[in-house]
Amino acid sequence: MTSRLPAWALFALLSFVIVLGACRREQAEPARASGDPVAAVEGLAGALRDNDLVRYSRLSLPPDLHARSEALWLQRQAEAEPPTPEDAAEYEDMMARLMAPDAETALMRDLEPKLAKLETEIAGQWPLMQATASIFLNAMIQANTELSDAEKAHGSEVVASLMAWAQPSLFTDRERARQAVAALSRTARELDLPTLDQARALPMQPALEKGGIALAGAKDVARAYGLDLDRSLDGVRAELVSAEGDQAVVKVSYPLLDKTVSFEMAMQRRDDAWYSAEAVAQAEAELAEAAGSAPADEDAPDTGAVAPASADTAE
Repeated sequence: MTSRLPAWALFALLSFVIVLGACRREQAEPARASGDPVAAVEGLAGALRDNDLVRYSRLSLPPDLHARSEALWLQRQAEAEPPTPEDAAEYEDMMARLMAPDAETALMRDLEPKLAKLETEIAGQWPLMQATASIFLNAMIQANTELSDAEKAHGSEVVASLMAWAQPSLFTDRERARQAVAALSRTARELDLPTLDQARALPMQPALEKGGIALAGAKDVARAYGLDLDRSLDGVRAELVSAEGDQAVVKVSYPLLDKTVSFEMAMQRRDDAWYSAEAVAQAEAELAEAAGSAPADEDAPDTGAVAPASADTAE
């Protein structure tokens, strides 16, 4: 389906996840990737800065691949098992609490004893817990066979910065917690998806629009604790490292708290536009996997929704 967001856009979502007003759908014309690899990377960062995941998805994949990925989304949606009654009830209870008129007051009342317990239980143990968490997260990164050496190094840099930032006093601060709870409640109301069936029924573009709302909410939660993701996205700098034919490598740097983190991003040219090579490869792999697992049915019409990658894929 659509590509994964790169690590420099997702680092805060390791700590703050929103499970899930309407966004504007009107566009003069669909967003198109740039004919320059550096500008293409900057365009992706700009879309994330604007919380525009519809634009981000269109900048991530060539138009034909994006269309086939969207068709696969709809196919998987139609074939998906319905949620269990337990999952549906848990989701609806969570959203009802977040969307209630007195949500902020009620949630802070429930959160207060947990914060008090956190203060007393981990304050003296935090250095050991911090070191253990760092070892665990770095081990997970190193064990991930899907990550390149450069991506693993980048992930370790992000973990080091976040673990240095994450202090008990930060997360037990009542005013910060109140701001974070208000952001979560505000985001839930704006998402306006009170049932799990409603959330799961969204086609790809409306889901991405709702995802943009969730991303903005995640940024607000992070900002309550002093982590400004928009500052990081505003500070993205892209520099061409190498280019040969339809392949290029771009060095991407961004500020994270008090450090500058960088990584290299492989880019691929398709039809005079540049895209993340990883995003293209992932989308094509998902389509190929779906095509390979589809049951054979000679009488079924061929919609082309999950056709394998086209022959013009750059080597």
